Amino acid sequence: MKLHITADRRKKRILMLILLIAAIIGYFLVDHDASLYDTTIVKITAIETEHTEVQDAVVSGKENYYVQSITAQILNGDRKGNTVALSNQYTDSNVRDEKYRVGDSLLVELGDDGTSGKILEQKRDTLVYLLAVALLLGMLAVADFSGLLAVCSLALNIALLTIALYCYLDGWNIMALTAVMIFLFSMLSLLIGNGWNRRSMLSIIVTLLSLAATAAIYLLVRAVSPALQYQMLEYAVVPDDLSALFFCEIMVGGLGAVMDVAISLISTADELLEQNPHIAYKELKQSICAVSDDIMGTMVNVLFFTYICGGLPEMLLMLRNNLTFSFVWEYVLSFELVRFLVGSIGLVLAVPISQWVLHIWMKRQEGRYG
Repeated sequence: MKLHITADRRKKRILMLILLIAAIIGYFLVDHDASLYDTTIVKITAIETEHTEVQDAVVSGKENYYVQSITAQILNGDRKGNTVALSNQYTDSNVRDEKYRVGDSLLVELGDDGTSGKILEQKRDTLVYLLAVALLLGMLAVADFSGLLAVCSLALNIALLTIALYCYLDGWNIMALTAVMIFLFSMLSLLIGNGWNRRSMLSIIVTLLSLAATAAIYLLVRAVSPALQYQMLEYAVVPDDLSALFFCEIMVGGLGAVMDVAISLISTADELLEQNPHIAYKELKQSICAVSDDIMGTMVNVLFFTYICGGLPEMLLMLRNNLTFSFVWEYVLSFELVRFLVGSIGLVLAVPISQWVLHIWMKRQEGRYG
């Protein structure tokens, strides 16, 4: 037995070493992928910084302004290898600007002469790649094969989301598209992670029913309540029905938390049923309630930190710029609060719905074999 465990550990270490080498090679490829971009990419080779002025800050104090004279080398396109001159202004606060450093890669729009240009943004695919690799290796190191399945599930969900965005841009109905995506997200996440079995099927049913009930409650409350200031939604620049967009957003946003509660409760019940197939429903219900008591507080706080604290930087900036708290509440915090409350309602509903689904399933089993 000890030799078997040692062999498994050796195989795992070899696999992790191979993945680490592949990750290093991948980093080199991502860091030198400028030829894959249509937009011109340059790499900063020299910077001269000049302090230009000092202005009064919005609330108090002074704020310094700087101008960077940047020399960069073009990495792709017909002018690859040429040198381009760029200019960048930044402030101490960096609220609406950015300070660049030698070695940074930038996406730029070249002028007609090709020797000057306008900075569009910084190239950050290397940062995203490194974070993704850290997540992948961490999941594989901690969860072995289950971690690999989770990564596959995540990759498929990202692919589905990308397809859904293209479908939306092609004119698909946002409500119907969201309903389909929620169903597919639930199926793929739970089936890939747990396989085709009783646990996955019941968890999918609980997840979908919980979200449906949550949606019904939200739509009912929205129908009898004053409308939110949807025009203040982040990046809301399209003339679509913003209330429908917000509704779809909170439904997809609460999906992960509801799935987590559903699989936790159903897995607990499934383990008890495997150990004692003749367990009474009353005992099973008590066990589910005990588990829900343990996870509910944690999950609600996770949603709180995700939503409420997610808008904290924007709220602080508004308050710092002398906007009133009532303005911040109406145009920023209200959206985050609604997201948090709707997600929490989904978590709460998942508990009685799990009990109800298990009760019906056990009744059917008794009728089938009793």
